[in-house]
Amino acid sequence: MKKIIRLLVLICSVAVIIVSCAKKSDTSSTSTATTASGTGTGTGTTASGTVTGIDNLTGIFNTSYFGQEPSGGCIDNSSAITTYLALTAVPSDTLAFKKQMIFTSSTTFTESLQYYSDASCATLTGYFNLLYADVLVGDSLSGLSAGSNPAKPTTAKKVSYTHPSMNLKSNTDTTTAWFNSTLGSSSLATLGFKQGTELVIPISTPESSVNIWETSAMSGSSKTYLFTGSSATSTYPTGWTSASVWWQE
Repeated sequence: MKKIIRLLVLICSVAVIIVSCAKKSDTSSTSTATTASGTGTGTGTTASGTVTGIDNLTGIFNTSYFGQEPSGGCIDNSSAITTYLALTAVPSDTLAFKKQMIFTSSTTFTESLQYYSDASCATLTGYFNLLYADVLVGDSLSGLSAGSNPAKPTTAKKVSYTHPSMNLKSNTDTTTAWFNSTLGSSSLATLGFKQGTELVIPISTPESSVNIWETSAMSGSSKTYLFTGSSATSTYPTGWTSASVWWQE
């Protein structure tokens, strides 16, 4: 499981492209993985329901690359692809990707990283999803620094959640080889990883995380934006340091 945890850290490290993930440790325990037929972008990626306590916290939010907001969240920017490839964070034949935050019920959401072999995000080669549960919106914070690039809300809500599972799938030989190389072929084989079949990995002792979130508008745009801080295991952020910005069409 350590190599799988290392991939989570790698995904989280590209701060300019994707949202900061909840911290994971090598001691995180997992229960027996299962396989499922898996269609589309995987189990836990169907938007449904609304999280209460923060306005407009529903549906799918996309991450951007240096403020770019391509249709459907499909990032084909050559600099973004080059950065991901250099970090071995996507398969070698990736020409575009999507990094999305999907609210799947009133208490659950998924962070989904999807790989595509074409610039229009029409051909899905695989995905890696982090599933979160027990979302609880708590007290408000005020007087936060808005900063710039872009300006952020001066208020936020404290949010807590757990991380009970993850899943992944490969549709091509290249993506299968990449998963085996990145996560370790022996580890994946033990878990039952097979090309064309989704692998669901439950975490027997889900780690709790805390963060601050807020939705807001931006001047000159009709979109809804979600701002998320840097997640932690126990202490809530007190400002927007290392904040991520998500947008909704």
